[in-house]
Amino acid sequence: MYWKRVLPVLGLCVTMSISFLAPEAAYATKYAGSFMENGAGARALAMGGAFTAVADDPSATFWNPAGLASAENKELMLMHSERFGDLIDRDFAAYTQPVDWSILGDGPAGIGISLIRLGVDDIPFTDHLQEELDTDGNGIISDEEALGLLDRQDEIRYKSDQEFALMFSYGEQLGSWHLGTSLKFIRQSIGEYSSLGVGADIGLMRPKIWKNLDFGFKLQDITTTYLSWSTSQTELITPALVPGLAWRQPLPKWNMDLIVAGSMETRFDNRQTADQYHSGSMSANVHAGMELAFSRKVFLRMGYDSGWGSENLTAGAGFMISPLTIDYAYAGDSLDIDEVTHRISVSVRF
Repeated sequence: MYWKRVLPVLGLCVTMSISFLAPEAAYATKYAGSFMENGAGARALAMGGAFTAVADDPSATFWNPAGLASAENKELMLMHSERFGDLIDRDFAAYTQPVDWSILGDGPAGIGISLIRLGVDDIPFTDHLQEELDTDGNGIISDEEALGLLDRQDEIRYKSDQEFALMFSYGEQLGSWHLGTSLKFIRQSIGEYSSLGVGADIGLMRPKIWKNLDFGFKLQDITTTYLSWSTSQTELITPALVPGLAWRQPLPKWNMDLIVAGSMETRFDNRQTADQYHSGSMSANVHAGMELAFSRKVFLRMGYDSGWGSENLTAGAGFMISPLTIDYAYAGDSLDIDEVTHRISVSVRF
């Protein structure tokens, strides 16, 4: 079990060590800024990440800032999750509130500030062992050569990874549409290496575009987000398109409400088989989920995140004791390493 968890990290660190030694370049990098993926909030995770057209709580700052146009109260959300056992900690905090002013018109508007943090401790760094591991001298550490680390464990240097994204968000209603944007500042540090970046997302929503059907759309990293590393290397986070739909069905006979939602996250950075569907440099992941609310106080949720197997299944529950809401989410072992994800979030309105 231990090596099933650690060997992938060792391989990643070998790859990172080599990339830091490469000459200065700017390129669209697979998984650059990936710590921001999987969004925020236990509710959204339990629904498989199908939240683009829902986005009606403080996690809207990530999923779709246009949802802030519907903010009715001041609200604070705090979230913590652990992945791969306790190997990776991920936290999210957001504060949102309505405002009595707007930029484009005179409709309702809201603002938000949020922070995503991902932390990994005791990461093995091996850049100082490159020459010893590269036995064929081709400048690339193969998987077979990386196994040489098993005999040099006492020479591995362990460091920490801290990654942050600070977002300032705004949304307002303009006619029947809701528009929003998030400006994000990114900082990553891995050992003595660090990077800084600035990017922006824009979103729109159209509640009841047809009967009880809501439409949402987010254009992520619209400006192409540049991550400038202290090694003089620059990575690019290419734009992603995330359209979504959500059907809201009241069930007054049973004092229940049902939401069924779906979204499709489409990227263009050549992820190939790492994503659910792919063609050339384009790839996509489908998210689907549902929420059943009882008296709008107790909630049951489930979904599928980027696949249709049991490992992609998500589920969760929540309950509200006004002004407090507590949500829990479970996500399956999508990487087949015998570890699942647990996420808890607490929000309070005031």
